[in-house]
Amino acid sequence: MMPPEVATNIFCQLPSFSDVFALSAVCRRMRDLWLENVTPIYNEVAPKGIPCERAARHFLVDQGGSALWSPMSARDVVRMTRNAGVVDNAILQFEREIVSRVRMGGLSAEEFYGAGVFEHPPTLTRTERTRFIRSYYSLWSLMSLERSAWESRLQAMTSQELYYLHEMTKLTQSIGREEIVPPPRFPNAPPDSVDPIDFRRSEKRIALERRVWQQIQCNSLRFFERDAQHPSIAVKYEGYLWFVVLWDHWQPSLEDMVCHKSVSLIKPSQADREKYLWNESWDK
Repeated sequence: MMPPEVATNIFCQLPSFSDVFALSAVCRRMRDLWLENVTPIYNEVAPKGIPCERAARHFLVDQGGSALWSPMSARDVVRMTRNAGVVDNAILQFEREIVSRVRMGGLSAEEFYGAGVFEHPPTLTRTERTRFIRSYYSLWSLMSLERSAWESRLQAMTSQELYYLHEMTKLTQSIGREEIVPPPRFPNAPPDSVDPIDFRRSEKRIALERRVWQQIQCNSLRFFERDAQHPSIAVKYEGYLWFVVLWDHWQPSLEDMVCHKSVSLIKPSQADREKYLWNESWDK
């Protein structure tokens, strides 16, 4: 019979929780080993099996799961895996409806997406995917909370994060499984048509969009004594629909917009810049 520590180590070497669940279903002994060692197995598998694990873990807390520094339960892991599946589906829809139609304007695609590339790839890049996932979890969390809890959450975000979040509030899909949105105007349109892409949002998400922009404005006035700049003017040439700040090719423009580099002589301290405005490593 295999020693328990060897079997547990096998769990820890698995690449995903789907594999963990499959192994735990082999026999009662494997199931017991999984249930007795959820936290150490989670700590090894989660960085490989759950994209943006830290953001996913914070969202689990908002869902009523175990506190950040508490041991994980099997139920917690199942819930996080399901949440990750929801985010994956959101990405697939976003890529089908939006990413495949992104424009580059006069920018060089090769500079941002590699030699021989002349347009934005049809799918999200690694860094764009990170921005999407982290921002989606933030949006999902805020949508699940009472509005009275928004203030402290938004004040803790950098303007960079807030711009991503503001754009995500405009997603052409329901957020998570809970949001109820109006029915589509063109339910029978083919999937490759632009007709199914409809700006359908709940009243709560519309209110959140307004509150996020207010916080962006507050940060701009606080650090630069001027109104925040809106990216909508660039969407027509360097994005699609309402989406532009997520793209790799727009990060230099977004940093310029957040930090008012082209229009302001005010230079916040490095500490304030990283805490309130722009963090270079946020999407790494």
